[in-house]
Amino acid sequence: MTEQSIYRRFQQSARIHADRIAIRGDAGDLSYTALEQASRDLGRALMACGIERGDRIAIWGVNSAPWAMAALGIQAAGGTLVPIGTRLRGREAEGILNDAGARIVFCDEKFGSFNYVEALLERDIPTLEVIVVLDGGGDGQGKVISLSALRARAGQVSEDALDQRIAQATGDDIIDIIFTSGTTGKPKGVPMTSAQSLFACDVQRDDIAFFTQDDVFAVTYPFAHNAGYRAGWQVSVLNGVKIIPVSTFEPGELLRMIEREKLTFMPLAPPIAQGIIDHPDRIGTDMTSVRLVATGGTTIPVRQVEELRDAFGPGTVVQTGYGLTETAGSVTTTLPGDAPEVVAKTVGRALACLDVKIVGPDHQELPVGEVGEIAVRGPQVLKGYYNNPEATASAFTSDGFFLTGDAGWVDEKGNYSITDRIKDMYLVGGFNCYPAEIEGMMQGIPGVARVAVIGVDDQRLGQVGRAFIVKAPDAQLTEEAVIAWCRKEMANYKVPRSVRFIDALPLNATGKVAKIELRGID
Repeated sequence: MTEQSIYRRFQQSARIHADRIAIRGDAGDLSYTALEQASRDLGRALMACGIERGDRIAIWGVNSAPWAMAALGIQAAGGTLVPIGTRLRGREAEGILNDAGARIVFCDEKFGSFNYVEALLERDIPTLEVIVVLDGGGDGQGKVISLSALRARAGQVSEDALDQRIAQATGDDIIDIIFTSGTTGKPKGVPMTSAQSLFACDVQRDDIAFFTQDDVFAVTYPFAHNAGYRAGWQVSVLNGVKIIPVSTFEPGELLRMIEREKLTFMPLAPPIAQGIIDHPDRIGTDMTSVRLVATGGTTIPVRQVEELRDAFGPGTVVQTGYGLTETAGSVTTTLPGDAPEVVAKTVGRALACLDVKIVGPDHQELPVGEVGEIAVRGPQVLKGYYNNPEATASAFTSDGFFLTGDAGWVDEKGNYSITDRIKDMYLVGGFNCYPAEIEGMMQGIPGVARVAVIGVDDQRLGQVGRAFIVKAPDAQLTEEAVIAWCRKEMANYKVPRSVRFIDALPLNATGKVAKIELRGID
């Protein structure tokens, strides 16, 4: 694995692609030269603030050019980036910042009605010295300063001093710590080295997205998540790709963006993909520039894959895959030419750089077709959770495989299927039920647009299934009809005992169903 630092690789890319557009900003496009200069200014400014190699610096904001500028500035100064999801609130951010010991936070001033700056000032974060507002605010004198005020401090540190700091970086430096979503407990910090991040970016370029400098990438996943960060803007700036940050998901605007920007690569969570498919403006929109649509993150019906291929045209590949924060990105991927059934019902084959297997409770490998826990080993897999030896000890097998917590199986062709999170599995009268498997079958019910299943307590059987359904437009569905369909199509223990019809499924920032919120709906 390379010992080169990720920032030096970015510098090489900036020199090769100097005048090409790197990223679309609110105030206009930034060339690669301009993006490098902005990051160098911020790196010097951070050094002026006393930032040393390895100091943790957080970013809490929506996808934007200043977000990427700040991240690259942190890396230039030798700091460790701690991204925070925009949907988190003050108490949640406080926990992450205190766990990380962050000294500086870059943040938006507001997102909708939520004020990030006020939320930070209200919390008890002893290590926090400076709040830098990405989109305004602050005079440069107090604790809260603007991005421009911070950048003005660059003059206090010479270019030579920054170059010396950049030269000190190695592939073993911790480049970022992404905290897991916390859906299964307290968020855990996942540190990645510069070498691991570079390796993951190269795999994303060569084996998954096939990026070239001619690509125009609409980064729809949040910059704070691995899918929008390492597999999003970061891999892009290392390879001369033009980045279009996306933070809103109105289907009509996305359609206009495709035509206006001549997008070539577009990740779409299934609900957003369906919104584009159903939008009345789609028919008159030229979408032929798009060569690859990446979807997934949750159960998708075969018909959606077919509709996406029809909507974008025969030249567009529809792809899905499986990855984790702990693996710095993808573990598996489907490939061009895979049938819609493969894209919809599996997450594709394991990447050549990784060892992947299905294990039982004793961590022994299970036969083809048998459901167990997915375990993975390889150069881009985390070495251990941040300051959490207990979680680290329980996360690995004796032969060094990381236990993902995801239940799945592999077929005779090497395609993996995710049945669910191990902790989302529930027992009905002693039988294992995997919600994703049941959801996949229920997508075949006429009139079902989306469905999610959870286990709820039952006095007789311990637990039983409950389905939450979003109806397709004009669909006439009843609880009785849904349960009757399920009784005909699946084993009795898998049949949901109750159905709730809702307007929309609650989603997290990467498009996965937030089942913890469903548990609060009676």
